[in-house]
Amino acid sequence: MIKQHPLIILTPVIADKLKTLELRLEEIRDSSQKSQERGQKTEFEKVSTLHYGRWVILSEKSFRDTPAVPVGIRLSFSTNYDEGEGEGDNKKNHLDNHLHELVTQLTKYIDTIYECCEGYPEPGVRTTESRINFLKKGLIKTTAFFNGAPGRSVKQIHQEEALRKHIWNFINNKKWDKLTTAVQIHNEIREEIDKHSEFEWSEKKAEVQGIKWFNIISYGLLFLLVFPFIIIWAIFLYIFYERWNKKQTLTLSDLNDEKVNELKKVEDLFPQNQFTQVAVLKPGIMRNLNFRIWMLRTRVLANNVFVFGKLLNIPTIHFARWVLFDNNKHVLFFSNFDGNWQQYLGDFIDQSGWGLTGIFSNTVNFPKTRFMVFGGAYDEEHFLAWSRSTQVPTQVWYCPYPQLSIKNINNNTKIRNELRMKNITEEQAKIFLKRF
Repeated sequence: MIKQHPLIILTPVIADKLKTLELRLEEIRDSSQKSQERGQKTEFEKVSTLHYGRWVILSEKSFRDTPAVPVGIRLSFSTNYDEGEGEGDNKKNHLDNHLHELVTQLTKYIDTIYECCEGYPEPGVRTTESRINFLKKGLIKTTAFFNGAPGRSVKQIHQEEALRKHIWNFINNKKWDKLTTAVQIHNEIREEIDKHSEFEWSEKKAEVQGIKWFNIISYGLLFLLVFPFIIIWAIFLYIFYERWNKKQTLTLSDLNDEKVNELKKVEDLFPQNQFTQVAVLKPGIMRNLNFRIWMLRTRVLANNVFVFGKLLNIPTIHFARWVLFDNNKHVLFFSNFDGNWQQYLGDFIDQSGWGLTGIFSNTVNFPKTRFMVFGGAYDEEHFLAWSRSTQVPTQVWYCPYPQLSIKNINNNTKIRNELRMKNITEEQAKIFLKRF
């Protein structure tokens, strides 16, 4: 099963080239957006393993709260990508392979953008190797990572969507008067697909990651063992930290209209959306430690339990990640999701407010919390204002399948696998047909 990985690169921007960089990123964004709206291919599609990519300019004004350490103007580049097919070194060197594909397939974009950044090779010495070495200098480790459809490559997602569309058209255009059972319809569909060589790949069952029970049972036993210490830790944080936090009064109506309008410019362009957020960690070892503990929990659950398209019961997230940077003083959060901003955060509040509160209660000016999981995100009015005020405009955002929801992607894989079921029962065939 092909794995997906996150990449993030943070690069200092030459101050007097900031305006040039902004204009170039805007041009790339508009060109890519128009191409996708017209159903045309974009430059990004040359990178066959790229699920998502974004460029975000970060500066001191990106922070709602005073940065914990001095910050300059930097360009953040993040991707979610397939590790590639094959075995051995091909998978082991997935990062090098991805960087190589980026600089060879997006050479024009890479040069246009990064010649506005410090230390980028001069035109005469720009080679594949020098470009890769430059990008590697800015690599930052991802702290926690979630994938809503583990194992689904870009190629597989496109193939399975094409399969679904073909079956849907076949169902709608064929007369079914003489067929009386779901099993008969299922068999007719399979025979139709077998006639088309472009769907030969569907004969092989798609591997789908399941819950890793041994890992989760081990984690559960460990959790029970340390549960008394968690209670003590929660009481400690409440008495010595949370009680002294100021109650937040910021509401959505208090936000800067100019910033909100800038955020809205790159939202709701497609059924999918992006969210970029930067926050300042509260000072002190205890807060840093608490954040890392929550990140450990997130990694364990994301890799072992939340593997069926839902993160804490939220069924709209494709990829999400948290990144500690600036000597672990600041945190970046990236998300790719279905629906609009209000619905997205509403899902978090309704389905997993405790998880969001546990993580972001360690950041400055988050709505007041109690015992790590109460208050916070459940204070909806102030939480929404905090989220919007810490959000950062995304200059360029790309996805090769912006019309597909995470439900669509996972459902398409089920269609593929159920199509090839042998000795299918009437009930199973009915479930299969309901997927269209």
